[in-house]
Amino acid sequence: MKNKLYLIILSSILFVGWGKTGHKIINQKSIESFPNEIFFLTAWSNVLIEHASDADNRKSSDPTESPKHYIDIDEYSEFVSTGKIIEDYDSLVAKYGEEKIIDRGLLPWAIISTCETLKAAFENKDWDKAMLLAADLGHYVADAHMPLHITTNYNGQLTNQSGVHSRYESTMIGNYSSQIIYSGIQSEYISDIPNYVFDFIYYNYRFVDSVLIADKESKAIASGSYNSTYYENLWKKTKGFTTKLFSNASYRLSGLIYTCWVNAGSPTIVGIEEEFKELNSFELFQNYPNPFNPSTTIKYSVPSNVKREMSNVKIIVCDILGNEVATLVDENKPAGYFEIKFNVEQTSSLSSGIYFYTLKVGSFSETKKMILMK
Repeated sequence: MKNKLYLIILSSILFVGWGKTGHKIINQKSIESFPNEIFFLTAWSNVLIEHASDADNRKSSDPTESPKHYIDIDEYSEFVSTGKIIEDYDSLVAKYGEEKIIDRGLLPWAIISTCETLKAAFENKDWDKAMLLAADLGHYVADAHMPLHITTNYNGQLTNQSGVHSRYESTMIGNYSSQIIYSGIQSEYISDIPNYVFDFIYYNYRFVDSVLIADKESKAIASGSYNSTYYENLWKKTKGFTTKLFSNASYRLSGLIYTCWVNAGSPTIVGIEEEFKELNSFELFQNYPNPFNPSTTIKYSVPSNVKREMSNVKIIVCDILGNEVATLVDENKPAGYFEIKFNVEQTSSLSSGIYFYTLKVGSFSETKKMILMK
C-alpha cells in the first residue's frame, strides 16, 4: 500500500494536467463565457492565468493534494458495467473504505468541495481568496477534461504505451498550443453542481481510447520514434476533440464560478483588493464567438480614473484593406463595462474573411482581429 501511494504521489507530481500552458489557456478563456452579471470579474483574468498551476505546485508540500487531480474511475466495477459510480462520497466510503477511494483519486469531490469553498468566500466578500479559489477550481476542472486523468491506464502502462501522458498533454500541447483556438459562449446557472461534475467526467472518459489509439497510430507512422512526424500526426488525430475538451473546460469553469456567485447571494465587489477596485484603463476584449456568423459580441471597458465623467467612445470595423465597413459605437460613455452585438445581417453585405475592430477614445486606440465565416 505504501509503495502504491508513493507511486501515485510521484506520478501526480510528474503529470500535471494539461501542463502549465494548457491550464493557463483554459483559465484565461473562461472569462469569455462569463455572463453579464459577473462581467466585473474579468478583472481577475491575470490572477486566473498566473495562478492556474498553484494546485500542482502544492503537491510536493501537501500530501493531501495529489489525489485531487485524478480519478481512476474505471477501477470501480459499477462504472465498467453501468458507466457511473456511487457519487455520494460517504456512500462510496461505506462500500469501499476511504483508503481505497483516496488511492483511486478524489478529482470530482475536489471540484465540488472547491465550489463550496468558493461560494463561502463570495458570501464573506473575501475577494482575494475567491480569486485564488477560482484559479484552483479551473485547474481541477481542466484536469477532469484531460482523459488520462480519469483512467487507471493514465500513462499507457497497461497497453505498452508508457510515456503517452506527457507526450499528449505536455509536449504536444506545448508544440501546438497556438492552434488551440476557440471562443466562449455565455455560460448558465448550474442547478445541481455534483451531478454536473460527474456527468462531464463520464462524458470525457470516452476520449481515453481516442488518445491511446492516436498515440499508437502516430508512433507507427513515425516508424516507432517519438519525433516531429509522431507529434505532427498525434496533433492531427487529436486536434478536434482536444480543442473541444479545452473549450468545454473553459465554459464549465465559467458556469461553476457564476453558480457559486449566485448561490452566495450575488455579492457586489465592494472590498476587493486595491488594484481591482477600479477600472484603471480602457480595454477591448476579444469578440465571441470567433469565428462567427452572423453575429458576435464585443465587450469593452471605460476606466473610472478618467478626469471627465463621460468619455467619447468609438468602435469601428474595418476590412483587411483598412476600409471602414461599420461603426458600432460613437457616443459618450461613463465608466464601466459594456458590450455591443455586431450582426452582419444588419449592416451592408460583408463577405467571409478577416476583419478588424478598433476601440478609440481620445488618444487611446486598441484593435483586435475577428473572422467572419459564411
